[in-house]
Amino acid sequence: MTEGMTKLSSLIDPGEGGAGDVVDWAAVGSVYGTEFPSDYKEFVRLFGHGTIEGRIATLIPVVTSDPMVRRVAPLPGPMKSDPDYQRWTEPRVEAGGLDRILVWGETDSSDVLGWITGGPDPDAWPLAVWARGDAAWTAYSCGMVEFLVRLLRGEFVRCPISDTSLVGAPHARFLHDREEERLAEEGVYPWDD
Repeated sequence: MTEGMTKLSSLIDPGEGGAGDVVDWAAVGSVYGTEFPSDYKEFVRLFGHGTIEGRIATLIPVVTSDPMVRRVAPLPGPMKSDPDYQRWTEPRVEAGGLDRILVWGETDSSDVLGWITGGPDPDAWPLAVWARGDAAWTAYSCGMVEFLVRLLRGEFVRCPISDTSLVGAPHARFLHDREEERLAEEGVYPWDD
């Protein structure tokens, strides 16, 4: 386990019901036309497709043509052409930025979390966050795991997402979608407390 994942695992409990997903990264890379960052691959193996405290949903790449399957995907066309999604907090990132974003997560506040793809090394891709509260994109020079660690530890000068409830959270829960669906079938909503 990498140092970043060790830090994240100390902050997030994978919950009951088993977490993690098995992904055929070669098949996914072929369909998506790119490799994925190594920290993200480790996150998927240990945690997978699910939710952190009901606030941040993490997605996995899925080989399917079904548009109803929630998965890692480029920004949808309507979002890329909508003027409300064109603003960046740092204009230098703006050029070609929206066409290069690959979404790996979303928040319950309608924020979008993704990578700005483009260079040959996915581990060097910066993150891009569209925060609904700011109505703007911000780029962060870190990977997904480091981003989550810094968010949960409250290490950002300003919260990068619209909901501040996870900032400085000493211990957050993760629930895989399989488990959340099982609980829903039993009439249980796990994020009520």
